[in-house]
Amino acid sequence: MAAGRREEESWVGGGLDIILRRGGFAEMPAGGRGAMARQSGEQCRMLHCARQPILGGTEYMLFRAEKIPVRRRLAHFFRAFLLLLILLIASRTNLAQEAASVQNDLAGRLPQLSDGAEVSLITYTPGEELYQSFGHSAIRVRDDLLGMDRLYNFGVFDFETPNFYVKFAHGDLRYQLAVSQGDEEIRTVGAYGQGVTEVPLNLSLAQRQALFEALEVNLLAENRFYLYDFILDNCSTRPRDVIERVTGAPVVLRGAGKQTFRDMLDPYFTRMPWVGLGVSLLMGAKVDRPASPREACFLPADLERAVQTSKNGTQNLAAEMKEIFPPEVLPGSAPFLSPIFIFSSGGILWVLFWLLRRNGHSSWPTAVALIMLGLLGTFVLVLSLWTHLWVLHENYNLLWLIPFHLPAGVWLLAAKRRPLFLRWYLWFAFLAAGSFVCFSFLLPQKFNPAVFPFLLIIAWRCALELFPAKGRQPLLRQPKRPALPGS
Repeated sequence: MAAGRREEESWVGGGLDIILRRGGFAEMPAGGRGAMARQSGEQCRMLHCARQPILGGTEYMLFRAEKIPVRRRLAHFFRAFLLLLILLIASRTNLAQEAASVQNDLAGRLPQLSDGAEVSLITYTPGEELYQSFGHSAIRVRDDLLGMDRLYNFGVFDFETPNFYVKFAHGDLRYQLAVSQGDEEIRTVGAYGQGVTEVPLNLSLAQRQALFEALEVNLLAENRFYLYDFILDNCSTRPRDVIERVTGAPVVLRGAGKQTFRDMLDPYFTRMPWVGLGVSLLMGAKVDRPASPREACFLPADLERAVQTSKNGTQNLAAEMKEIFPPEVLPGSAPFLSPIFIFSSGGILWVLFWLLRRNGHSSWPTAVALIMLGLLGTFVLVLSLWTHLWVLHENYNLLWLIPFHLPAGVWLLAAKRRPLFLRWYLWFAFLAAGSFVCFSFLLPQKFNPAVFPFLLIIAWRCALELFPAKGRQPLLRQPKRPALPGS
């Protein structure tokens, strides 16, 4: 057998191979099992090989091949996959160990807080700018003995980020933790008219040191960024999470659990009702579930109340609140400029004007109203399907913001005659608007009250297109002019 193996090894690579495949013989250029596998498309193994002389003096190799069993192939694949998985886990473990080593080195270099160090929750009241509408939360670490006053802020973003608004709408915008000089930052915020309050936290020295180190580690370049979530991961929930890790106790808002996220947000839109209408049109039904006592801390004012009622072991988590700057009164919107007043009063005046004239109507206002609804519905639909923001999903506003209103409105505006299909669609638009007004309370989503008078206007305009007034005389008759002499 040894001689046979040497003969086979010395021969392979020269002449032609004759292979046995699926019970028959086939001929292919010499190249061993690899060449055979490539041409046959199957994985095979050589069982027997012998040199055979043929007419003309040409030597051929005759061997028998057998297909590798599927079970063995799967075993090879599983071993390769397992090896790759082990290598990935080992690499991630090494990276985690290196990161932990860096963080431990940083913690070792940080100063030790003195007994007089104070950790507190800083809360800003809402401001005039849109991004200040809900207030803000930050954590302050102050140690007069070390000359340290650091304010940790989880709500920092960069307007210079490429495609800022696109990333914000898609849910890809990264916020970050930043730190500033505490007293300077607080004075600046107070100068803008926002109220500032401070709630000292009743923490042991070890807990204060651990919280200080956790914030500094979070401040590292590889840790400071996070994907912003409007409700579940923002500038208020992050301080809550840090406090919970240090104390080992939950920070919850007592008595919460009955209000939905939308109900908790609505009071902040009272002074800017048009912004509230826009936000209400974009947010879907997922924000209409009750917020748990822990989730209710997503708003700064509610986080402050939750800290004041939570515990750290057997003692209260918070000491007495201090007001550093009182809030100034924010400018509001006049009631007669609110969406519900404009849509209601405008609709009533429009109907009265039509009743006084009683000489038919024009179709272009109906067409423009349908086009506006269709455009807005198309935008809401595309945004809800495209974005990663869960608060914009499952939007039942699309039951009245129907994108098909757009081509129907254009058709109504351009058509000189009313085809049957257009009349059918006007019936659909009329019934859709009326049904939504009557039965929207059955849906699992709360809607802005301003949409209902607007939908009544849409239903009325569609009815005018379906049942046009013909041959009616105006209520205010024009006096007849006297006939001219000789006429």
